[in-house]
Amino acid sequence: MSLDRIDIEGTFNFRDLGGAPIASPAQIAAMATYGGAGGEDYRLSPAGESDSGITSAHGCSVATGAVFRADGLAQLTDKARRDIARLGISAVIDLRDIGERAKLPDALEGLDVEYIELPVFDDLFFPAVRQSRAEMKAAAKATGMDLSDRSLEKIYELMITHFGTRLALAVDTVAQHADTGVVFHCSAGKDRTGVVAAFIHELLGVGREDILAEYSATQQHLSGAFLEAIMRNFADAGISGDLANTATAAPAELLAATLDRILDDYGDRGVEGYLLDHGMDPETPARLRRALVVPTDRE
Repeated sequence: MSLDRIDIEGTFNFRDLGGAPIASPAQIAAMATYGGAGGEDYRLSPAGESDSGITSAHGCSVATGAVFRADGLAQLTDKARRDIARLGISAVIDLRDIGERAKLPDALEGLDVEYIELPVFDDLFFPAVRQSRAEMKAAAKATGMDLSDRSLEKIYELMITHFGTRLALAVDTVAQHADTGVVFHCSAGKDRTGVVAAFIHELLGVGREDILAEYSATQQHLSGAFLEAIMRNFADAGISGDLANTATAAPAELLAATLDRILDDYGDRGVEGYLLDHGMDPETPARLRRALVVPTDRE
C-alpha cells in the first residue's frame, strides 16, 4: 500500500485509503462479492474460502480510487478543485466542529459534490463561541466530559468514551458514499480522521501493523508548512499545551492503545461490536466490503 500524500494544492495530508492488504479474509466472511476476470465469484466463507474454491491465498486488498482521507480543505486552489474532480469524488464529509468550519470553511466552490457536516465532537470541542476554561470546567461537572484537557491521550479517551455514536455515524456515511467516491477530513486529517480510517480498515480486515503504519504516515506529512498554518490559524481555536505535538504527532502506540482498549471491552466483537453498540447501521460492514474489498491482482 502507498502511504504517500496526493498532491492536492492547499492540503498537506490528502491520501487514498486504499491499497492495504486484507490480512484476515475470515473477517469479511460471505459479505463481499467480486466479479473477477472470467466472472468468478470471490464470495468468501468464514474459513476464508470462496464459493468457487479459491482460498484466501488468492489475496485481497482495499480498493484504491474510492475513499480518501484529508486535512482541511479551506485552502484549495482552482487546480486543486480540478484535481479533486478528476479523482471522482462526489461527497465531502467534514468531521470538524462548527468553530473550525466557520473559521476556515471548505473551499468547494464549483465542485459538484455533496458537502456533509458531521462533527465527531458534536460541536463541543470547538463551539461557535469559544468557552473559557472556567466554562469548560463547569460543563465538565454537568456532562462528565472535561474538555479543557486537550492532550492527545485525553482527546482519544474522550472520543472513544463519549462520541462513539458520532464515530459510528461517520463510518456509516463513508460507507454510503464508498461506491461513488468520498473524502472525509478534519483539520489535520490526523485524530478524528485517523480513528475513522482505522475503524474502516478494521471492518475491512486490514491487519494491525498496516493500520498503524497508515495512521503514523500522517506525522511525516504534517511538518513545517502545515505547523506554521496551524499556529497561524488555530491558535485561537482551543488547541492548548504543546501545539507542535498536539497538532502534528501521530504516534502508533496511541492508536494501538485505543484499539486495544476496544478489544478489551468488546472481545472478539472488536471495533465492529463497538460501532454496532453505538448505532452503526448493521449493513455498513457489508456495504464497505462490497465496495472496497477486491482481489489483489486488480490493484
